[in-house]
Amino acid sequence: MIGKISTGQSFRGCLNYLHEGKLQQSKALQEIEQEKKQAHVIYYNQCFGIKKELIQQFNEVRYLNPKLSKPVLHASLSFAPSDQLSNQDKIDIGKQMAKEFGFENNQYVVIEHVDRQHQHLHIVANRVGYDAKTVSDSNNYKRMANFCRSMERKHQ
Repeated sequence: MIGKISTGQSFRGCLNYLHEGKLQQSKALQEIEQEKKQAHVIYYNQCFGIKKELIQQFNEVRYLNPKLSKPVLHASLSFAPSDQLSNQDKIDIGKQMAKEFGFENNQYVVIEHVDRQHQHLHIVANRVGYDAKTVSDSNNYKRMANFCRSMERKHQ
């Protein structure tokens, strides 16, 4: 399993990219890009709805800590081509990541893409919780590497 994690400023930008792909020069090319992505939200935590509603909900909570410049946590997890995980396995991995990174009580979604030969997930989380506390992003790269190794052992 290969994991990447980053923080960002815009829920709109992150969710648009995950649902629609990279911005294209024409509407026709954009529709092709979106069709290739085939994004499916497989799990919602403390949020719900279509992309536009998710963006609105994430932004409403983000303003509980207006000083935070990067409220978006975006993680991607790529599995080996030989790995065939069930939807429940993918959801469990998303929940476990939320727990280990400290955002299990915050808003987050687990999104599956089927645009590659290997399975991969994206987890988008709000670093700001309903209690206005912010999840730390300290040592995220090291924590992600440790998380991937533990999930490999757990799911073989």
